[in-house]
Amino acid sequence: MTAPGPLPLLLLVDDEQEILVALTDLFEDRYRVLSTTSPVAALDLVTNHRDIAVIVSDQRMPELTGSQFLARARRIGDAEAVLLTGYADLSAVIAAVNEGAIGGYANKPWDADALRAMVDAAADRFALRRALAFERSAFHGLAEGSGDRVTIIDATGRIVRSIGEQTDPSVDERDISAIAADRYEEEDRREGDTADGECWTHVRRIPFGTPGQRFLLRIERDDTERRLAARRRHQSEKLEALGTLAGGIAHDFNNLLAAILGNLELAERRIDQPDRLARHLSAAGEAAGRGSAITRRLLSFSRQRDLAAEVFQPDEAIRAVEDLIVRTAAGRVRLAFDFADPSWSVRTDPGQFELALVNLAINARDAMAGDGVVGIATRNIPDVTGMVPGLSGPHVRVSVSDTGTGIDEAVRKRVFEPFFTTKAQGVGTGLGLPMVRAMAQAAGGEVTVDSVVGEGTTIHLWLPRTDPEPAFPDPVVVAASRALRLLVVEDDAEVRSVVVGHLEAAGHAVTVEADAAAAIATLDGGATFDLALTDYAMPRMSGIELAAHMRRLRPNMPVLLITGFAEIGQRGTDLPVLTKPFSGAQLHAAIAAALSGRDRA
Repeated sequence: MTAPGPLPLLLLVDDEQEILVALTDLFEDRYRVLSTTSPVAALDLVTNHRDIAVIVSDQRMPELTGSQFLARARRIGDAEAVLLTGYADLSAVIAAVNEGAIGGYANKPWDADALRAMVDAAADRFALRRALAFERSAFHGLAEGSGDRVTIIDATGRIVRSIGEQTDPSVDERDISAIAADRYEEEDRREGDTADGECWTHVRRIPFGTPGQRFLLRIERDDTERRLAARRRHQSEKLEALGTLAGGIAHDFNNLLAAILGNLELAERRIDQPDRLARHLSAAGEAAGRGSAITRRLLSFSRQRDLAAEVFQPDEAIRAVEDLIVRTAAGRVRLAFDFADPSWSVRTDPGQFELALVNLAINARDAMAGDGVVGIATRNIPDVTGMVPGLSGPHVRVSVSDTGTGIDEAVRKRVFEPFFTTKAQGVGTGLGLPMVRAMAQAAGGEVTVDSVVGEGTTIHLWLPRTDPEPAFPDPVVVAASRALRLLVVEDDAEVRSVVVGHLEAAGHAVTVEADAAAAIATLDGGATFDLALTDYAMPRMSGIELAAHMRRLRPNMPVLLITGFAEIGQRGTDLPVLTKPFSGAQLHAAIAAALSGRDRA
């Protein structure tokens, strides 16, 4: 909405004072009026008042003729001009019109209504020209100042105007479709990778124009930094949550180590009693397996990854991080799970959903002074109309409740403010609930809070129901049935010994090297293998770099990467990966899968 401005400014120039008085009387009700009997003085007024909309000037004046004065005024400003003449000097009028100095003329004595209409039309032209100049300047200022690529496209896909470097001038069918449908669109487009990582562009398509002539305003913004910042912020929240979990996890690992060491010690004493020996070794193996499961979940939870929406069932995601949620209690509170049977599917980023659950569980634990119950429940709600403002239709409700002190109305109104926290300084950042809400809203849902002071608080996470994606059966992988020639590259002696033991027990011929340089030398010497297994983290050359060398020397030899990391470097890899710790069966299955992948290629 544009606020009304002051009246247009009108300059009257005539060497007869009586004429100026008459003209002022004619126009002062709708214009601010400046007047002078001198065209030279009038030029000073034009210089000092660049907002003069219209100049009405006599033609015959002592210092300058009207046409001469208006031609000079045109070089100073952009006011519209009307020439008054009291004699039939058509040649002067025609010359003034041809030079663009005037937009119209009137004879003396003038017709009041006709002169008013002529001046009003001139003022309208001035206002329109100024408005167009403002819009053009604003458009260029916004486009150039924002750093975005701004393009105007017609209905055929032709670029009409552009600001910023245009990387692809070809016709984009999505632009034409947006114009035809008269539909606003947004798109996140991956442009490829650079040495620093991925490049992303956020594209907005805004149709505009008249019914007979439609155009598209396409705004492209480099979204790489924002995505990286979101990823870093997401990761920092994970690390904060992991720091909170550390005490409970350390306690669990001490229990597991006590079970492993105790059973191994008892096994040593029962060497001559096979049944008891097997029982103690089995108990130690089960304890190690539980430790391995905790480690895998921690690594999966903590790894950095792109935020990408996927379709999944919330109750399955909750069960996947149940170990971590249990450890938020640190032995102080009880947990109760109540799942829908089964819950509907939703679409959001699984990593953000997991982080939201852990954050909510930590908040629930902290709200209770050493004792109480944290409840986590899922419910399928056929229609949430009236339950959550702005939402309707089927949703899955994920609820995290506590039996703590509750929060009053004043605090409840602020819980979603960034950096607002009721925790002690250094304990919380105040970003947990705002990030939970951002995740829910990005998925088309919402977060609500129910709380009664003295009874507890429940946080409800509302996510729209999504149709489940079709499931495809996992391919069946069987272990290799023939003896293989294998190259093992592992710098850790204990791991190397275990791997070689499993492989030789299966009848494979194994060549072992302790580092990448020795492995390359073996291949340079002419040795051939059915498959190579290499550790990822080794000194001087990583497993990925070694695999690249191997592929150049033996293009048809598959490589299996073994790692204890949750993610393989910043560049990623197309190699098959076996994550430590692993069993003998898992090792043989990974080898078979790597070989079957080569055979399919």
